Amino acid sequence: MGAVAAGVDYRLLEQAGEPFAAGFMERPQATPLWRVCRGLQRMFETVSLPPYAAEPLYPCAGPLYPQPHAVQFHYSASMVVDWGLLDHKVARAESDEVRAALLALKEHLIDYPMVRGYTHSIVNFGRVLREGLDSYERRLQEHRALALQRGNASHQEFCEALLLLLDGLRAFHGRACEMLARAPGPEAQRVLAALRQVPFGPARGFYEAIVATNFLYYVDGCDDLGRFDQDLWPYYRDDLAAGVITRQEALTWVSQLFANVDACCGWNCAIGGTAEDGSQGCNELTMVCLQAAKGRRRPNLALRLRRDNPEAYWDQALDTISGGTGIPALYNEEEYLRALREAHLGVSESDLPRYAFGGCTELMIHGCSNVGSLDDTLNVLLILEGSLHRHLPQCQTFDEFLAAFKRDLDHEVRALCERVSQDQERKARWQPQPIRTLLVDDCIDNGREFNAGGARYNWSVISLAGLPNTYDSLAAIRLLVFDRAEVTAEELLHALRANYAGCETLRRKLERCPRYGNDEPYVDEIASEVSEHLFREFLRYAPWRGGKFLASCLMFVTYGTFGQEVGATPDGRLARTPVGDSAGAFQGRDRSGPTALLRSVTRVPHHLAPGTLVHNIRFTRRLFDDPAARQQLKSLIRTYFDLGGMQLQINVVDQSLLREALKHPERHRDLIIRVGGYSEYFHRLSPDLQLSVLERVEHGQE
Repeated sequence: MGAVAAGVDYRLLEQAGEPFAAGFMERPQATPLWRVCRGLQRMFETVSLPPYAAEPLYPCAGPLYPQPHAVQFHYSASMVVDWGLLDHKVARAESDEVRAALLALKEHLIDYPMVRGYTHSIVNFGRVLREGLDSYERRLQEHRALALQRGNASHQEFCEALLLLLDGLRAFHGRACEMLARAPGPEAQRVLAALRQVPFGPARGFYEAIVATNFLYYVDGCDDLGRFDQDLWPYYRDDLAAGVITRQEALTWVSQLFANVDACCGWNCAIGGTAEDGSQGCNELTMVCLQAAKGRRRPNLALRLRRDNPEAYWDQALDTISGGTGIPALYNEEEYLRALREAHLGVSESDLPRYAFGGCTELMIHGCSNVGSLDDTLNVLLILEGSLHRHLPQCQTFDEFLAAFKRDLDHEVRALCERVSQDQERKARWQPQPIRTLLVDDCIDNGREFNAGGARYNWSVISLAGLPNTYDSLAAIRLLVFDRAEVTAEELLHALRANYAGCETLRRKLERCPRYGNDEPYVDEIASEVSEHLFREFLRYAPWRGGKFLASCLMFVTYGTFGQEVGATPDGRLARTPVGDSAGAFQGRDRSGPTALLRSVTRVPHHLAPGTLVHNIRFTRRLFDDPAARQQLKSLIRTYFDLGGMQLQINVVDQSLLREALKHPERHRDLIIRVGGYSEYFHRLSPDLQLSVLERVEHGQE
């Protein structure tokens, strides 16, 4: 690989419109961190500036990446390649020399290790707001001088690589300021005045703070905002008190930031919770965020609620949820803090309140963690399918079969953990994340790259697919095969292999078995036992980068994909159809009311799966509009939290509207619903997933 790379003239790659690749290939024998930093520097120096249309923030609209480059940066994969575009550029090269350079680049990249697994993260926005990027440059220069003095060449190159990145960011920032200086109108001049101060200097007020946050969000790759209301609260509080800004201005700016997140298909923003001094952290800016989010698809707003939250925050949250987009999702503050402590992740008491979420809702610590999210997914129902055919005919009791299934789970968990650790080690060697190395504590001070363990906290979040189907299937097996002996193992397996063709009588029997989500101990006790075993099994292992493996259930739209892997199952589900969309009841099976549903779900030990067990539920709109019904709804959610439920995401979409959208999608392009872990436009879902949303029970008053 090195010999091939040495033959590439990086200047010809610049000529071919590949600035990132040119920087990456400039010194092929340098460390991957230096190469990616140089690639980013070249990209920031030349990347097309987003247009400006008199918005209060800049950049606006879609993300900086992707650009029309075959090789470019990505916040999770470090470097991504559009092979089709690269081949197109080879075919259309303006000279033989450029074509040869592109072919040599392609040969090099084919051999370059690309590692699977996704990594959301949250950069330390608040620290940049307080200190400015100039202070980061000074710290790097001090570390470089010390490395030079000690003869530590690797640490010296580490610092020099990040300084290249800062040079690139400064160039992009300068180009943006030059463009704004030429733009007409007072709004452009206001943004320009703010950008001349931030993010290289400290923010001096709320407007500069939100301009800097927006700018950093774009250059990071449009991932997560983290604890936005806590980072910006001091600036908002002081400026509002001094009369420098109005609440309406702040709402306008936050709304623009959220519109940018939506336009970029960005991810999470956590608000509320616990402040640094231990007091409840909901504040007036939290209210502004809730109002700005109403009717939006993104950001994936996560509201952390404590028992001592004032009633006004509950009411505003329900007002926003009533907009029908599933935002905000609600989080049980006390249980998350408990789960973080009991997982023994080494999080200090001072850092505990800083927990937030990446992507859908993967647990991490704002500004100082590297959480593999999602590092992998375990299809629990697929494992059960294999266990059925291997073990069921030989088992004399249900307990014997359940023990065999648990052994199969243990084997798959161990294999998955080993695979993820191997991937993490390869990421550390080949897939550096320069922007996060720069902006996530404590990478600079450790002198260690983000993916090599430089962040203060490291762990891995693993999603579990098919949980409710597994619970229902096990209950059906226990009842019909063992307790009542109405069906033999061979008869059941024959029906599954036939996808229930000619076995409708058996399928109806299975569908009448106790269902998870209806407060039936027969199935709920199985759910509790299996999930506790599985969650604890993950906690036994440590990833290569450190920390623990944390279980979660984050299906977003993949519950259709994971269903395609699995044949017919003993819960009556047909082959290749979607599995459960969350850790709650399978779509349409919770027929005993919302209280019964929530009681069932809380029998699963949520605190042992702090990666987050997403729980979808639908309520009728009248519960939000009628004051008495609204009070009952708040009491229901509080009771769910008191029983140990940690997360709840609520859809408020009329069944008739969903049916209309199925028939006439062109009339409902703006219809947004909550799926497995975030909100999405209904028309973007596959037909199977659209039907699965329609099958969800719509709960009213009991």
